[in-house]
Parts: sequence; C-alpha cells; structure tokens
Amino acid sequence: KTVCLMDGTGSMGGLLQKAKSTVGTMFERACDVLKDNKMDTNCFQLQFAVYRDYDCKLEGLLETSPWETKPDNLRVFMEKISAKGGGDYEEAIEIGLWHANQENEKDGISQVILIGDAPAKNESQIQEYRKSYGGEEYWKSSKFKEPTHYLYELQKLKNKSVPVHTFFIESGAESNFREIATKSGGRCERLDVNSSSGAQILTDLVTEEILRNIGQSNGSSETLVNAYRSKFGKSYK
Repeated sequence: KTVCLMDGTGSMGGLLQKAKSTVGTMFERACDVLKDNKMDTNCFQLQFAVYRDYDCKLEGLLETSPWETKPDNLRVFMEKISAKGGGDYEEAIEIGLWHANQENEKDGISQVILIGDAPAKNESQIQEYRKSYGGEEYWKSSKFKEPTHYLYELQKLKNKSVPVHTFFIESGAESNFREIATKSGGRCERLDVNSSSGAQILTDLVTEEILRNIGQSNGSSETLVNAYRSKFGKSYK
C-alpha cells in the first residue's frame, strides 16, 4: 500500500495535471511488469492524498482518494482536484504525514511518496497560521484538532518502518525533503515535472517505487525495477 502525497497549492498545477493524465499508465505498466514476472497484479494498492496549507481551511487542507487497485477511480478523484491556496512559501507537509500515520494505524501502509516544491512549516508558523485561519476553536472541532509537526509525524512513521521517499520540484525544498527521506530510510531525488518529458518522469518515478516496494517481500526489487526500465525505458536520472 503506497500513499502518494502531493502538494496541491497554487504553484503545483503542472504536477496535478500530469498526475491526472498518467495515473492509468502507472497502473498499466506496474501490472505489465508483474504479469511478465508471474506475480499477482492485484498485490498493490495506491492512494493519492493532496495537502495544501491552513489558508485553505477544512475544505481544502487535505483531500484524499480511496485505496484503489485499479486506475479509474483515482482518475475520477484527480479530475476534481485543482491547485489552490498556499499563502506563504512553506506548506503543511505535517498534515500529509499525519494522514499517512492515520492510514498506517488503520491497516498498515508500505511506503509514502512525497512530491512538492516547498518545505514544511516550523512550529511557530503552524501556530500562527492556525490562529490566522479560523483560530484554535475552529480547528479543535475538526480531525486536525491537535497541532502537529513534520518531525513528530516522521518519527512515528520511522518507528513503524515506513519509509518516505521525497521528490522535490524546486531547489528550495531540497534540504527539507532530503532530511525527511534520510530520517525515514527513504530516497530523495529531484523531479523535473515541468520539463517536456515531465509526465513520463512522474510515471517512471511512482511506478518504479511501487515495484521496488512489492519486490521487497521476496527480494526481487531490483529485478522488477530493471524489468520496468528494460520494457519502458527511463526518462529521469
């Protein structure tokens, strides 16, 4: 089970559009490789979760899809998602990681893929934004009643051996994304989603991580990833 966390604030329209167009390809390619290697094509589930910032209030701070083993419902979910909000530079990554922990406590998850162009907020920024956009009384009546911080949520994922693989779109997010990946045992890469081959890069990235994770159960991670690259090529370094 892979949670794909995506920044959905105003600057992220390009990523969201590419996710809408590639979700079917991700599933199809993963299934093709699994079939070729005589593995069950229903052995993985994917969930998309879009986090923004507190200025989006309860309606837009976090939007999540159901868990899916087929692409159609994910495509329908993504069609309704638009880029909006994000009043300052840093975004509410802690809310995305909080959601990953909620899902892990329910039924266990294997990994998190985090994609964004801005780093996480610090504790004082979180307090300030919660106060400015609704106040604590407003937030206390919701599932986000307790303020949290990315390091706290990250430690919980690490304690459960759930890696967070991070892919930063802008260099300003690199340091924070690299820290998140390193502390959780994940990997960190730059994602040039706005390039001419951005959709292909996004497809490769997500599909390879799904296959790598599936292969951990029987030591076939590299076999599956290499089979993918052999069959479909690789458009990012």
